[in-house]
Amino acid sequence: MKINEFLRRYSECGALRLHTPGHKGKVNPLDITELTDRSFPDSQLSCAEKAVAAAYKGKHARLLSCGSSQGVKAAVLYSKCDGIIDVNSHRSVLDGYRLASKKYTAVGERGVKPITVSDIKSAITKNIGAVVVTSPTYYGFCADVDGIKKFCEGHGLLFIADSAHGAHFGFSKLLPKSAASVADITNLSTHKTLFALTQSAVLIDNLSDKQSKALSECVDVMGTTSPSYLLYASIESAVELAQTENTDKAYGILYGALDTVRHKYPFLNNDDFTRLVLDCGALGVDPDKLNNALARLDVMSEMTDGKHIVFLFTAADGVEEVELFDRALYSAVKEVVA
Repeated sequence: MKINEFLRRYSECGALRLHTPGHKGKVNPLDITELTDRSFPDSQLSCAEKAVAAAYKGKHARLLSCGSSQGVKAAVLYSKCDGIIDVNSHRSVLDGYRLASKKYTAVGERGVKPITVSDIKSAITKNIGAVVVTSPTYYGFCADVDGIKKFCEGHGLLFIADSAHGAHFGFSKLLPKSAASVADITNLSTHKTLFALTQSAVLIDNLSDKQSKALSECVDVMGTTSPSYLLYASIESAVELAQTENTDKAYGILYGALDTVRHKYPFLNNDDFTRLVLDCGALGVDPDKLNNALARLDVMSEMTDGKHIVFLFTAADGVEEVELFDRALYSAVKEVVA
């Protein structure tokens, strides 16, 4: 039985809830904890994790309710060694090394691109045992995960991919393949680009069963003993939905609509078509002013960095949303330039 199905059945069975959470189903009837009759969540969670691992072509999966940060820190803790990281790494990577009492060497250049095999080669020392690569980057650029995997295998290095922004990869031919089928450990934020609730994420590994169990112990250390099964259920549903024909069609429609907009403005030529990164310098506008103008038109961007504005589209968006964005961007640019 799936997590979602069990939660629905329990919410409708009329059980006297003499257990946490304290709202006893009155805030949300689907929000429950582990049950002492052992009917939940062991088998449901195990089945969900196997299905997610298969969807990403990985060996094992762990559902996370403490976001991608939980997965990244767990992977670093598991590595038990000094590592090479991307200079543009998320703070969770740095936090992971701090918690593990290990050192890291940051390589690459500040900016939008991921690190390369050459960057990694330049920093190799006898103390290095792992490589943490951000792919895709916040700007939709992918690293050469196949080349990095080959290099890591040749040098006995653990390859960790922080793919927080690439949970949708692999579910359409229009998108890059997921690093989850290549890297030893891959972190994916299902809430960022799939239909999952905020703070939900997945950790995929291609380790041996024994190694994967050790990784799971690190996941537990970095997580909570009171996970939200609403988040787990949303991951289960989101990954299942991502594999459907309807989602594939949605990406096709979105690709066509965004392609029209891409030719109108200086967006970066990145690898992920769903992530539009506007080069405000090339456009000749102040990014903060333009972002504020868009906000006044009720268009909210994903992020700004003083040079670019990042706009995130997903399979939840269609032609109507793209057209609204197109009109708003035209009006905002016109306002700022004037």
